[in-house]
Amino acid sequence: MSSRFPPDAVRQLAVFAVTGLVNTLIHLLVVVALVEWWAVYPALANACAFFVANLFSFWANSRWTFATRLSFGRYQRFLLVSLLGLVVTVAASMLAQWLSWHYLFGVLLSFVCLPLLTFAAHRYWTWR
Repeated sequence: MSSRFPPDAVRQLAVFAVTGLVNTLIHLLVVVALVEWWAVYPALANACAFFVANLFSFWANSRWTFATRLSFGRYQRFLLVSLLGLVVTVAASMLAQWLSWHYLFGVLLSFVCLPLLTFAAHRYWTWR
């Protein structure tokens, strides 16, 4: 693998993946806390959780994955990639539905495609 990819890209992808797992856990904990403890409407809780997790992800990836300083311009690019990731997720779900597949196939499709697409977008655009 390292013969085709620069060693720093391999390390960055590994750190990016771990950060993504932690980010997913943060999102889940925020949703559950808001819904279960404060009776917040689930869709609103999810939106709040997205915001919290997105900020954490930007900070963690800036610090550990790409080792750069925080900047508002970079966060704007990061947020755009995150929102485009949402479009990919919805498109994968719509594709699964259109093909009459179980909805979890759409989720699985986005789980496979999205991390690689967002990593590439962040490596070559957000943190260029």
